[in-house]
Amino acid sequence: MNFSVGRMRKWICLILSALMVLSALSGCGDAAEEAEDEEQFLLRGSVCAPIESFDPAMNTDERSRSVFYALYENLMRETVDEEGHVTLEPGAAKEYTEVPNFDGTVEYYFKLRSTARWSDGSRVKAKDFVYAWKRLLDPAVGSPNGELLSMVQGYDEAAAGDLSKLAVKAEGDSIFHVKLQKPCAYFLSDICTAVPTMPLRSEQESKNPDWPQSSVLLCNGPYQIGVWARESYLQLRRNTSYHDNRAVGPDLLRLYFSNSVGEAWQSYEDGSVDFAPVLPGRAGASAYPPLRTVSCVFYNHMSDVFSNAHVRRALDLTLNRSVIAAAVGPGMRPATGVVPDGIAGASPEADFRSEGGCLYATDEETYAKACEEAQEELRAAGYTAGSAFPEVSCVYAAGDELRAAAAKASAVWSETLGIVIVPEALEQEEFDRRLAEGEYDLAFGTITARYADPICYLEPFAGADAANLLHYANKPFDLLIRVAETTRDEAGRLAILHDAEALLLEDAALSPLYFGSGAYMLRDTLTGIRCDRNGNYFFTAVRKTEQ
Repeated sequence: MNFSVGRMRKWICLILSALMVLSALSGCGDAAEEAEDEEQFLLRGSVCAPIESFDPAMNTDERSRSVFYALYENLMRETVDEEGHVTLEPGAAKEYTEVPNFDGTVEYYFKLRSTARWSDGSRVKAKDFVYAWKRLLDPAVGSPNGELLSMVQGYDEAAAGDLSKLAVKAEGDSIFHVKLQKPCAYFLSDICTAVPTMPLRSEQESKNPDWPQSSVLLCNGPYQIGVWARESYLQLRRNTSYHDNRAVGPDLLRLYFSNSVGEAWQSYEDGSVDFAPVLPGRAGASAYPPLRTVSCVFYNHMSDVFSNAHVRRALDLTLNRSVIAAAVGPGMRPATGVVPDGIAGASPEADFRSEGGCLYATDEETYAKACEEAQEELRAAGYTAGSAFPEVSCVYAAGDELRAAAAKASAVWSETLGIVIVPEALEQEEFDRRLAEGEYDLAFGTITARYADPICYLEPFAGADAANLLHYANKPFDLLIRVAETTRDEAGRLAILHDAEALLLEDAALSPLYFGSGAYMLRDTLTGIRCDRNGNYFFTAVRKTEQ
């Protein structure tokens, strides 16, 4: 067959054009493959702001953790039933063995599933966990989450740079061995399920140093990245190599980015998504298990006004926590201490909060007396009915929840103490900066613990800790925290932490307001969204309802 030169050029142009189109499509994160198919089950939702990195070790954004749980699977995992009951079960590990030693150390042997696979089909090996855990403490990586491994033997030396001292090792491909310095009640439930301790492939980093910002990502969870439209949405597709793939519901997850719960709700209301978190109390919303969070009034102890304990106590005494919690949302519970419900205590029958009791009374008679006492505290500080009380700043991160709390508290202070405080909404980044640099007088914020241990809610206010946003200084409190950090007697440690919490509140170092809750909206054509007590969403159980 003979071709003329002109026809040959025409064919070459057509071939080059086709190659250019294919190249453009592959550059969009497999957009051609992700074209909508009527037979595929697509779940559209909105859970977080735009994601900057898929590196588990570097994750600090609480809202984006739901995405990480879709992409990765840790040694253990939590499952949540329709009633919100949480069960801990094996994840990438098939089973584990716990071995207590006479010297007080504890060893864990995790046997990995032979069916646990990365998205490229290769096996998840014990060395992948060893690499990820040591990398978490590598000073060169600079992870802000390294403290999660503080209970592992050799932590201090590893955090200082000698990673070989961290007591984690692979025994063949299947056994991941960890040695703890002392027993840790939350090790399995909070460390072995956490985002930062998820496994990673060392080969991935050596082949592509920019993998955290790449849509070509090795995953071992139920989903993998399909399309990453950086500022608008992330589309995940089912990971066919996942060991429990048959139990996965949606074939595709399209997660539109939103900067706030209010923005996510707007997307749900206009029909853009089928699922979105909302504030508790929204008509038709489904509630999930009470969160392990406590929202508080933070006092800046470097401030001329709030360095005075009498002023802090006056404001604290007039806070009607029941009224404030109700104003924020029906699911919120009045705070009865700094440490919320659901944190392990000394006995299996009770948690830390119930053992410590209610540190704030909520009945009306007691509240009326508290307001009278507040007037006396204000007079002791040199102010009469708010006279000559200076103008102070009161900031919070923009959002409906804290806006309602700040408005209600400010109104109460005005009515009972004659103090005028005007709340100011800030973007989250500016709010964090102001608190970190001490550029505030009052602030409304929320404490979220990295793991379910009462010390997480108290330790940040000790000494010169960078997390001590109150700039609070109290030597007896610091001593209690230091002793609690070093003791091996768990019952004694919890007793010390109860004393530390009581001291913090007696000094009115901060004012806890309410324990958190949450809710979500899901189209009535769908069912099966699950949420745990840390506010993470799980999508694998989502199914279409029968019509």
